[in-house]
Amino acid sequence: MPYDDRSSFARTGIRIVRVVVPWVGLLIVLLVLWSFVTDYRTAADSNESTATVEATQTPGVVLAGEPYVQVLSDGLNLRAEPSTTAAVVKVLSADQQLAFIEEGIGWYRVRDAEGIEGWVAAGGRYTELIQP
Repeated sequence: MPYDDRSSFARTGIRIVRVVVPWVGLLIVLLVLWSFVTDYRTAADSNESTATVEATQTPGVVLAGEPYVQVLSDGLNLRAEPSTTAAVVKVLSADQQLAFIEEGIGWYRVRDAEGIEGWVAAGGRYTELIQP
């Protein structure tokens, strides 16, 4: 029988390292990804906007040649702030046209035909920004 200079303790230690190191690496990758996700959510929920358009329109009236937001989804929430946890100001119907005021991260600030202002989810299956 050949002589094995590694003790059973050393072999056990090597096995543990081979099992634990990949899991620790995976845990680090998941923590970094979670950090990016929470940073994105925080930025999307903040009140910072990326672009601003002056609201010189008559309240709620979509003027020809001016950008507007088309509601694509029935039952879309018009919210007080650009956040999914903000209070719902009004529930909108599909095909409504809303006066565009400004664009935030993932949100449009709009005004409806009654002059009520609020925020709606930007793009996707909910809204479309029309820029004639």
